[in-house]
Amino acid sequence: MRAARDPALRILGIIATIVVAGGCATSGVLDVGYQATTPMTFGPAPTPPPRIAIRPVVDQRVDPTRVGLPSKKSGQNVVTRRPVVDIVHEALVVEFRRSGYSLVSDRSDVAVAAQVEEFWLDVVNGYKRVQYVGRVAIALTVIDGRGSGRLLVRRYVGIARREADQDIERAGRAVLDAALARTIHDAATDPTVLAALAVAP
Repeated sequence: MRAARDPALRILGIIATIVVAGGCATSGVLDVGYQATTPMTFGPAPTPPPRIAIRPVVDQRVDPTRVGLPSKKSGQNVVTRRPVVDIVHEALVVEFRRSGYSLVSDRSDVAVAAQVEEFWLDVVNGYKRVQYVGRVAIALTVIDGRGSGRLLVRRYVGIARREADQDIERAGRAVLDAALARTIHDAATDPTVLAALAVAP
């Protein structure tokens, strides 16, 4: 009877190992996305609205392969489910469309170029709870679409903090979402940016 049970026990052990490994593999993968937190955006756009081209976002981080150090629990790097450049590009598109601007791929009046300098999550373990700190830094350049050069260059930094239980997927995502939202909000409400965008078609 014991010999008959051993193969079954071994199979159960293999299944348990696969389940645990699968859980660890997904630990630290954050589904970060842009959540608009204010009605104030890049506008409202003038009438008629200038045609704006949003250029592909450039990743200038020192280490673009991750957004946080490996967790002690899983040993996996903290990463975002989608590329950081796609997340930032989507945030810019959402805000410009909310403001009524016309987005085009060519023959634009102005172009917007963004560079990601930081997109990072720090995890500080406390006695009972964990502090999560998200930091996002983006350099934004407004360029004359008719070829006269750069109209404006600004850098924006958003920081968000939260104390929570050891749930990096939920709390880590929340602080990075909030840090990104603050960064985009600061850019969208900067009077100098609004002035640079007000280029007559």
